[in-house]
Amino acid sequence: MIVARQLLWFYSGSSDKVYRAEVKENGNGTFTLTAFWGRRGKMLQSQEKGCFSTQWAAMRVFHDLMASKRAKGYREVESVPA
Repeated sequence: MIVARQLLWFYSGSSDKVYRAEVKENGNGTFTLTAFWGRRGKMLQSQEKGCFSTQWAAMRVFHDLMASKRAKGYREVESVPA
């Protein structure tokens, strides 16, 4: 079950990138943070950023990750424009 998900978009000049992160409950009391990124319209790459024993720990890293992306110019969106 997905506990948190956020989609970010960066568009400037020829750069048109998306970044999505999600925290998922694994069903055994642990939580996984996974990030997805790449050019808009292309297949996204993914990387597991960690497995955490508490939702609080996963959410702390999730919020730190999103803050670092927003500091680089990404902005939160509901969906990426077509």
